[in-house]
Amino acid sequence: MDSEQKLIQKPNCQEIKENIKILQAQFATIINREVEWNIKKLRQKNFEFSNKSGKWLAWQIKKRKEQGTINRIIIEGEEVTDPKGIRKEFLNYYRSLYKNKERNNSRIERFLKDKIVQKIPTDKKQRLNEPIEIEEIEEVIKDLKRGKAPGPDGFTAGYYKEMKSVLVNPLKEIMNNILRKGEIPETWKEAYITFIPKQDADLTQVKNYRPISLLNTDYKIFAGVLTRRLKSLLVEIIHKDQAGFIPGRYMRDNIRYIINMLEFLSVRTDKQAIMMFVDAEKAFDNVVWDFMLKNLEHMEVGKDFFNGIRAIYTEQKAKLIINNIVTEEIKIQKGTRQGCPLSPLLFIMVLEVLLYSIRQNEKIKGVTIGQNAYKTKAFADDLVIMTEDPITTIKEILKEID
Repeated sequence: MDSEQKLIQKPNCQEIKENIKILQAQFATIINREVEWNIKKLRQKNFEFSNKSGKWLAWQIKKRKEQGTINRIIIEGEEVTDPKGIRKEFLNYYRSLYKNKERNNSRIERFLKDKIVQKIPTDKKQRLNEPIEIEEIEEVIKDLKRGKAPGPDGFTAGYYKEMKSVLVNPLKEIMNNILRKGEIPETWKEAYITFIPKQDADLTQVKNYRPISLLNTDYKIFAGVLTRRLKSLLVEIIHKDQAGFIPGRYMRDNIRYIINMLEFLSVRTDKQAIMMFVDAEKAFDNVVWDFMLKNLEHMEVGKDFFNGIRAIYTEQKAKLIINNIVTEEIKIQKGTRQGCPLSPLLFIMVLEVLLYSIRQNEKIKGVTIGQNAYKTKAFADDLVIMTEDPITTIKEILKEID
């Protein structure tokens, strides 16, 4: 009887848990070994076959080609699948996009005079306008990444790294001559424009391909020197509401801020408020050069630095690369070059004029928390505008954007 009772006793829960843990550990070990073995096989295949003609290389090339191939687009409801037709439509679109349809410097001048544009401090201005030194050029060359596609002249970052000792002195002479005279070499005006499809977008629409400028490496070295100088002072010039491209500022801070604001407003049901998320279409491509340069003048960046920027943004030309075919040349008359290290900084300096106008507009009532009123947050061209009493203030916001 006692033995029968022992047989029908309830199982020990602690023993079961321990046995489950042991089984889980054994299973995890088996899985990890399997994964590790598969990774080793993959690496071995890459090592053995990546540069040999065969199925493995053919598969890799085919996959990359499919990802970058534009097989069809739709224009005004009509499907275009002919390669020549696709190239023609891309050319038409970007000719129109990069054409500056109106030039009105007097209107720009009046507008900027009404705004209190932040000036560059005197000590910082001196640093911006000093002659370029060999050490600055060497630092930029050191940070160049190998393996990047070169510009039209074909010289890669690796070339400049290997030939640095021979090239730094001629580069220094050319760059300082640009700061003095405001003229760049003809090859620096050239670019190839390649396209990256936007994620989760309708890829039958030309506008849903992001243009990236392939620029000559010597130009990018010059732009890199100016970028390093400019970036160090923008921390003081660009308001903390802008988190994009400024050292020590991060997108996560703005996200946390927005979440906190939503939580605050969900509790304060007595407040009428909106958060307006603004997405500017082709924002970088629509920067007007006249406005950007006039804004730099009002900021008093200094003659030599201004000469360097004006030399870049006076004349540009580019050829598009569509399905590995290089098109005829088009003129670029507006927009910042996506692929140039200077572009994001120049863009946020232009955008700061809008953000400053909204912050200073007393008719736009920000969301009040304690003693502070909050109106704007930005990460590059992604804007959030916050306001109480939206019925009365929304017109003022739209007016500022216009």
